[in-house]
Amino acid sequence: MKFLFLRFKFFHYKLLFYIFYLVIQCILDILNKPGSNFSMSSLPKDFFFNAEMNDSVISLSSVSSDSVSSESSPSISDNFLTINENDLNEDILRKEIEKCNRMIRITKECSQERMRLVRRLVELRFKLEMVTEIKALENKDQLNETKVVFGHHLSFVWKPNWLENKMCDVCTKTIWKYMHQLYECSDCGYYCHIFCLDKIKRVCTAVLASEHSMILNITPSNGLLSQDYKCAECQSYIRIRNTKMSSEDTLSLEARLCDYDGKFYCPLHHWNNTALIPARVLCNWQFEKKCVSQASFQLLNYNYKSKMYDLEKHNPKLFTYLESLNRIKNIKNSLVKMKKYLVLCKVWNAQLKNVSSRCHELLYDSILYSMKDMVEIQSGLFLEDLQRVNDICEKHIRYECEICKNQGYICELCQKDTIIFPFDEDAHCCDKCDNVYHYQCWKNRDFCPKCKRIKIRSKLQEL
Repeated sequence: MKFLFLRFKFFHYKLLFYIFYLVIQCILDILNKPGSNFSMSSLPKDFFFNAEMNDSVISLSSVSSDSVSSESSPSISDNFLTINENDLNEDILRKEIEKCNRMIRITKECSQERMRLVRRLVELRFKLEMVTEIKALENKDQLNETKVVFGHHLSFVWKPNWLENKMCDVCTKTIWKYMHQLYECSDCGYYCHIFCLDKIKRVCTAVLASEHSMILNITPSNGLLSQDYKCAECQSYIRIRNTKMSSEDTLSLEARLCDYDGKFYCPLHHWNNTALIPARVLCNWQFEKKCVSQASFQLLNYNYKSKMYDLEKHNPKLFTYLESLNRIKNIKNSLVKMKKYLVLCKVWNAQLKNVSSRCHELLYDSILYSMKDMVEIQSGLFLEDLQRVNDICEKHIRYECEICKNQGYICELCQKDTIIFPFDEDAHCCDKCDNVYHYQCWKNRDFCPKCKRIKIRSKLQEL
């Protein structure tokens, strides 16, 4: 089946190329210039049906630039109408593409020669893509094996299910859905062409997230000098501006700053993608997205829903200046006290299947927050959901469940019949015996009746 799929894919390439010839024919008919020799008869007889690429044509190297620039030699331009090269490799094709580019520059603009050379350039580039991919597909039996490269668990994708074309994380070129085969990392979503597999240099984001903690301080840039004017990932030479500093500077690339780690990267590893910076959110409660490198972008997206930030530890002043955070803290403390009832309640445990995942997440999570939680806190959605969960749990304990209701307390200081619970706003728990009283009653009296009874009982036992 895989072999048939590849055969169909090559046939699809030929079909696209055939449509391209029809478009060129229509353009030439519209121009209607004398001396136009182009016709569909110039195509090879087996062009449409032969899925193998074994043709022959005159090489571009045999044509001089002077002959191409002349419009009075239609026979020479006919040499560039079809692809018939035999046993071509990548090096030869790349040289031919460079020659074709030079010849296009010296031809007259909008001339017939330039149109045919442009089409020839498209043919050569298409041929280069085919040769490169066929070379990568030689070992078809090994495609189904998961390859581990720098922590990436790369699986071969035969039929992509995404709608938009992806970008290769190695060469930064487009991965065309119906024309290219690719590998995808099952852990971090890393994409690459099959012929870019040996060029991977970036460690898997899942490995970095497990071995290193997040940067929680706003990292200032130390300048390119600290990096020896090299990209932090691929070690290629980079510069601050996009203009060449001297005639000898032919290898350096534009330097782009990553706001997350404060390092400079080349355009191949910094695509100007923006993301929320955890340090800016924790320190300044700033939710403006900043430009980050591709490695940092994948790391921040990977940890976007991970609960790993303790706001009270990193910046306790946020609870003083933000009223919403203070309310969230109080509601979470109430839910912690409610869980003592809900964990032991058989009725609640039987209803856990009907509880939404969002309610379960807010009820049983810890004091840690994720970047997603902080974004929802900023928008007010987190507080609304948390208040809704608090109302559901309180309603179950106070009114619906008799088992939980019977575990309430009666204030021994005022002797009122009202049942109180530890999570009530006007309730106070004794630090020693955990008995519950009204806050005003506890404030007026400095002793706990239950603690007093425990002391008396312990003295009697000693006697």
